[in-house]
Amino acid sequence: MPPPNARRREQLADAAVTVLAAHGSRGLTHRAVDTAADVPAGTTSRYFRTREALVDAVVERITRRLADRVAAVRIRPLERADLEDALVTTLTRMLDEDDVLVLFELHLEATRDPALRGVLTAALAERRDLILRQCRVAGVDVTGEDAELLEMGVLGILFTTLTTDAPGGPGPRVRAAVGGLLSRYAA
Repeated sequence: MPPPNARRREQLADAAVTVLAAHGSRGLTHRAVDTAADVPAGTTSRYFRTREALVDAVVERITRRLADRVAAVRIRPLERADLEDALVTTLTRMLDEDDVLVLFELHLEATRDPALRGVLTAALAERRDLILRQCRVAGVDVTGEDAELLEMGVLGILFTTLTTDAPGGPGPRVRAAVGGLLSRYAA
């Protein structure tokens, strides 16, 4: 049997993200990932021997996706009036729907897994730092606490939008949260 390869590992991790988004934590099994990745039965368990290893792969993959999205956001000088639009766009587009669902599944799993909690705390800090950088480039010196509260508020908005009938999607609520934060720093 050939040694595991990084490309296959990534393919399986992506399939695991898809399975977790579609079927929740209970549906995340080695067999389900094999099916989603269209690989022979047993392939996933060869790469990720335990369910814990499979969850770790999902965490690693989703964390990398989030970090890549944060890194891809080009911070540029903004007129203060444009800052609200930039933050709303960044916060609503940072995550696609599958990643949002997976992130929430991981947050729920983290209530029982301290190591996972640490990984998610670090990902939150990355997004907080992005908000801080965007605000500071625009001349608005928000606090780290305010930026983190904004990110947490946006996660709540996205969670509520995904789990209830929220007309208009998350955009108007994200805009209200961003506007509320920025109004505290009005010139």
